[in-house]
Amino acid sequence: MAEALVIPSESAQPLDNLHVDTLPLPTCGPRQVLVRFMIIPINPLDFAVIAGQYPVKLQSVYTSENGIQHAIPGSDGAARILQTGAEVDHLAVDDLVILRTHCRGTWRTHGVFDEADLIRVPSNADPCVASLLRMGVAPAFFQLRDYHTLEPGDWIIQNAATGTISHFVCQLARLLGVQVISVIRDRANAEELGQMKRLLRSHGASLVLTQEELATPRVLEGKRIVLAIDSVADDALVRTMAAAMTAGGTVLTAGFLGGAAPPRPEVNLRHFLWQKNISLRPFRLSDCLNKRSPSQQTALFEWFADLVGRGTLKAPALKFLHWQAGSEAQELVAAVQVKQCNSKALVQADVTNKPRQVP
Repeated sequence: MAEALVIPSESAQPLDNLHVDTLPLPTCGPRQVLVRFMIIPINPLDFAVIAGQYPVKLQSVYTSENGIQHAIPGSDGAARILQTGAEVDHLAVDDLVILRTHCRGTWRTHGVFDEADLIRVPSNADPCVASLLRMGVAPAFFQLRDYHTLEPGDWIIQNAATGTISHFVCQLARLLGVQVISVIRDRANAEELGQMKRLLRSHGASLVLTQEELATPRVLEGKRIVLAIDSVADDALVRTMAAAMTAGGTVLTAGFLGGAAPPRPEVNLRHFLWQKNISLRPFRLSDCLNKRSPSQQTALFEWFADLVGRGTLKAPALKFLHWQAGSEAQELVAAVQVKQCNSKALVQADVTNKPRQVP
């Protein structure tokens, strides 16, 4: 049998009705594979999808024995292939794979997917690392690679700087000779703020500023800032970031972690960007991936895994939730609900019911 974290499709408060359901072990068709999930990240994107705040809907839906339609959340996970269909020719049993697209339903112990839905990553890669490649390393790479030509000596500025993607932006930018300014919210006291700044600098940020410090006159004077990455969707904050940018730069809208508050009339962000000849562009991971062939995507993820495996890129600190099939269902559900505000949590699935050490 398989287990899945599921929500009723028609629930007004879907996360409140999250629960573990037991499902028959799925069988695979000729061009499908059966996988066992080993690590399942819990991302802010997952909660946005569950709340109906994301343009892509949950794709894995089934009807339970009582006639209620349920959906399985989750866009990411590292899985081992257990079985392949007769016509599968690019994947094999024991391959380590990740999902190619969003919302395919990864919050489960087992699943069946079309061969085309999966990307093979190096089989010797740490599954924890593999599970971060698509929604952690890949967005950071594309943000630096696809939207503005960067040269050694350039500077970029990003908010939501404690997030996983921002973590990898700092490290990849350093490989390009590009300096990163990371903007964070203020902390409860000076000691906590100092600790966070030291942590982010150790991860590759050249300068860490609070939003209040960013507004200080001349704090960024003399820095050629050509790219701003906004993951908060706060027009006032973006305007402050853009004020320090050089003409002809690019503001990249990469997310809505701040809830996409309505614009304030006094901000006039778009007029301000026009005055400074700054481009405003949307970041979409799916667009970046679709511009590359399946073989190019595989090569990219193999390179990402190699960078992490060699220590060139370092994973952020992670918290683990232990999913042991057949037990502790309520504890797992409660932990996931709490993690709604934590973008660095992973579920470690142990479907064999054997004890496993959790990092």
